[in-house]
Amino acid sequence: MQFYTVFLVIGVAVVSAEGSDVQELPISTIENVNQDLSSQVDDSNYLATDGYDVFSGQFPYHARIFIKYGNETGHTLSSGSLITPNYILTSANGLQSNNTHGYVVLGVDDSSSTATQQQINFTESGIQVHPMHNIATVRLEHPVTFTRFVQPIRLPRLFDSRTYETMEGTNVGSYSGPLKYLRNQVISNDVCHEEHPHAYIYSYNICTNTYVGGAFCNRAYGSGLIVEGEKGPILIGITTAVYLCAVNYPNIYLRVSDFRDWISMNSNYVFDF
Repeated sequence: MQFYTVFLVIGVAVVSAEGSDVQELPISTIENVNQDLSSQVDDSNYLATDGYDVFSGQFPYHARIFIKYGNETGHTLSSGSLITPNYILTSANGLQSNNTHGYVVLGVDDSSSTATQQQINFTESGIQVHPMHNIATVRLEHPVTFTRFVQPIRLPRLFDSRTYETMEGTNVGSYSGPLKYLRNQVISNDVCHEEHPHAYIYSYNICTNTYVGGAFCNRAYGSGLIVEGEKGPILIGITTAVYLCAVNYPNIYLRVSDFRDWISMNSNYVFDF
């Protein structure tokens, strides 16, 4: 049996393996740590949580992205969301370098079984990175096969102008091992800016409150922020900042509705009116 311990610091995902029967995968970090927050961590903070276990097929759109650079044997790990049979929507973290390629794993089950999973490669030519913002699309080498465990998620409709304030947002996380999720309340950007000491919140951001739902210790770059609509789940945000869960800062995402034009031009997603 494999056991993984995941440490989340600003911009870093480090995966370590425990146990003699585990072959440790070389992992590259996405960004360097530029700020030491250890002095701000309160060990008595009971809001920090690993989240809830995911049951089979609960988040069929969630993707794990294994990014490789040239002939390197290691991987950088990221997450994303399946939006069409051919395209993953994710953050730009780790995808900006030349000669970048890799593979995506969809249909991750709540067990160690791979029977539900689909692994599909992508190449550098299939990566589109926004020139200014932390968002990207990845075109898969061949379409996925839709199953109960692999399904796309809807994006906000063209005339959906909601800010989603006070709605409950779900975020799926963990870079390896069983998936986890947590639900937090969406807050206004003004409140987010007031409560966040280390980030400026722009109109294209969306935030959730760690004091309503808890501080998720398994957040992963590129993973989606999801709300429930009348016709099912809607992807409204992309994880773009990861902080120590013990500091209780608001979670920051990129607001998907602000990038509908760019997504349309860089994928085959068709937005509903």
